Amino acid sequence: MSSEESALSAILERILQAHTSSDDLSYESAKAKVAQERRHIRLSKNSRMLKVLSYERLMLVLALVLLPLGRHFSERREFSVVWLGKSIGTVMGLYLRFIVSQVDTIKKLASNDDFPDYKTVESILEQADDDGSKGAEARKQIGLWKTQITNSQNTSDLTVFNDVFDQIDTYAQEVFKHVHTDIGEKTDAYLDALSGYRHNIVKLLRTKWLEGSNDAIEDNNTMQQYDRMTARVTVWLSPHDNTATSNAPIPLLSAWLLDYAWSSLNTVKEGIIEVCRWFEPLLEYYPVVHGRSHEMDDKSEVMINNLNHVVKIYAPDADLQLCHFLWERRNTLIFHLHNTMSTISEKQAQQDRPKDIMQIDNAFDKLPGDEKQAFKKLIALMKKVSKGGLRNSIQGSGAYAMHVTKWDWQNKALKNPKRDIEPLVKAVFLELSKVRNYRAVILADSIIAGLRKQLEDVLVPMMKPKFCDQVDDEFVTSETWQWWDGIEIPKDLTPFMSAGMDKSKLQQIQLEQQDQDAITELVTYVEHMVCARATTAKDSALNSEVVKTLNALVYALKANSTRLHDCSVAGDPDLSCDFRAAVHPKIPKTKDELDANTTLELQISGPSSKRQRTSTNSEFQFPNARKKRARNTLALSSAISISDGEDLFG
Repeated sequence: MSSEESALSAILERILQAHTSSDDLSYESAKAKVAQERRHIRLSKNSRMLKVLSYERLMLVLALVLLPLGRHFSERREFSVVWLGKSIGTVMGLYLRFIVSQVDTIKKLASNDDFPDYKTVESILEQADDDGSKGAEARKQIGLWKTQITNSQNTSDLTVFNDVFDQIDTYAQEVFKHVHTDIGEKTDAYLDALSGYRHNIVKLLRTKWLEGSNDAIEDNNTMQQYDRMTARVTVWLSPHDNTATSNAPIPLLSAWLLDYAWSSLNTVKEGIIEVCRWFEPLLEYYPVVHGRSHEMDDKSEVMINNLNHVVKIYAPDADLQLCHFLWERRNTLIFHLHNTMSTISEKQAQQDRPKDIMQIDNAFDKLPGDEKQAFKKLIALMKKVSKGGLRNSIQGSGAYAMHVTKWDWQNKALKNPKRDIEPLVKAVFLELSKVRNYRAVILADSIIAGLRKQLEDVLVPMMKPKFCDQVDDEFVTSETWQWWDGIEIPKDLTPFMSAGMDKSKLQQIQLEQQDQDAITELVTYVEHMVCARATTAKDSALNSEVVKTLNALVYALKANSTRLHDCSVAGDPDLSCDFRAAVHPKIPKTKDELDANTTLELQISGPSSKRQRTSTNSEFQFPNARKKRARNTLALSSAISISDGEDLFG
């Protein structure tokens, strides 16, 4: 263990000790300890450790949630300062809430609340596959038991699972190895694997907890508790309930499940980032202006925090509902958004944001005059508010962004408006200009529009009744959600309003991801070809003709990909097939036409290589065997149940 890991472990132990010795249900003692440890690290000038300790929620989850679960988790990468420093950025906020939700599930399975014994549960489960009325009643009862487990309130001892986490992990690795993309879906392959997994888990727990005792279960309170716990696990892992639309259960908490959750969240990270932008106007700019600040290190954490601080939201579990919503749709609607944002045109649209304050100033100078006038008006209004004026008095273009941003622009420490205020307000207007172009286009997609509309439908019930919204410089009573960008779904478009998709559509999305990965790899390769650049400069943009042709190629590949997927899903290889379009490429080899003084440098970009090598034109062939970039693995999952712990994780 490195010195950093040892130091982090010691810090986490002290945070846990501060909490357990205080009986503080609000976690204030633990938070105070985190702040104290952060001050000490700041003095040591260890920037990587400081980044980790600046993420309060991360520290609390590690110290108070994972650490008490024993060696199975405490020796994982989540306790590595190097891994944490690299991984904080996009989905850590959602990942932490996934961890909390799964630990919460284990707590409920270990609850001391009353529950039927294992024999009773097993007899009902055996009837659940019946197609008649007996099966319907059994499934209804299973649904009621699952609700009872979800609502469990009694205390539980999680340490009883510490000795079996390793074996639970082994079973998950073995059973779900070949159905990774089906996790949580009611496919035949996953349900068969889940049945075997449930059998192994229940057998393990009953052997571990019950078979070592000579006492009869009914004569021993501890044995009765273990019997009810195995009954709860049996019910929880059953795919049956009284709802036809629910997903299948996911495996129990283990290292395998955490690896699965992390990889599957990152699989759709471009879609998650775009949703985060819907909530925070300065998501891409705050780190540029405040490079040493850790206020907006992780995008999903910023999104969740923003929802907590929006004045119109009153629901105490708003952030938990948001996480549940995103997780439930991540294998369908979020996945589709991810694919959309990963196309070459959208990828380029996200990459040209200013990278420093000078670029922000230069880009702002190119905005129309009315935008600059709106900027001056907004700055003046913000100054009035900072001097004691009403926050609601801020009106006009960009005003609502000031209401929702995590940036504390009213902080008294911001004494120099030109340095501390104006760059970020300019960034708001730059972001407004950008999203009015690309976001209006992607919202014309019925699936993406459906995601936004469904999200609005989740947020509206959490709003304060009769909340007054600002619309066109006036305040009106609102029953709809207002986004800071002001962009609406086209009125002539019917949004896709289902959380899931039918199997054929889901299969097509899975196939789309495989092709998307291949197209992305092709585009990335071309982007780093020296002969594709507009100039000889190493940081040159691509030649315009190359980009135009590359866009046409990507469009053709995606169109043909969709046609092939339709054929595959329909099981008809000739569906919509125009055989006149099927040709063999007859592209002649290009002769070298380089003079003796010309040398081309081929640069292959990827996480595993930054090397440069000398090459000739004849070597510029697409490397079928070169696998420099790791492909993302599609991971599908069921909805997570997130509850409790609002003070700590809300």
